[in-house]
Amino acid sequence: MSSTYYVTRKGMAVLAQKQRALVEELEHATRAMGHSASLDNDLRENPEFMQLRTKVTYELPGKIAELGGVMRLARLINDAEYIRHKDFHEVLPGLEVELESDDGDVRLHSILGYEEGNPQKGIVSYLSPVGEELMHKSVGDDVMLPARGKRVSYQIVAIRLSPHLE
Repeated sequence: MSSTYYVTRKGMAVLAQKQRALVEELEHATRAMGHSASLDNDLRENPEFMQLRTKVTYELPGKIAELGGVMRLARLINDAEYIRHKDFHEVLPGLEVELESDDGDVRLHSILGYEEGNPQKGIVSYLSPVGEELMHKSVGDDVMLPARGKRVSYQIVAIRLSPHLE
């Protein structure tokens, strides 16, 4: 697990909602496991019980703990010093990057937080391969990004506040 995770306020609310849904699913699966156990004396021969036991014992508690850890270690992008001071000299979460290839192809990527990517809207997580390639780069830097099934060289032409930072 990373020592710090970056999330937007909206992303933090989504993580908290996911965690609540997983807790509800755990409670439901625990009740279903009890019901399944009451129907069968030999639980080793009860595949439904064994599947529920794995979910209740390992899967759901692991996911709940992971989300809890991310939320405990999270830093809100919205409150970052570089956002407050409009210091956009390098690519960091919460910023939008404008890139241009040698043939004039222009791309925009907003860099947001943990599990906040939405490629259809041009949003990538700082943890994604594209986000990792862009992080800490500056205007004028060249980066190699996937495009049309191959890797294409782009130059960073602008860095500004992301319109998706809420």
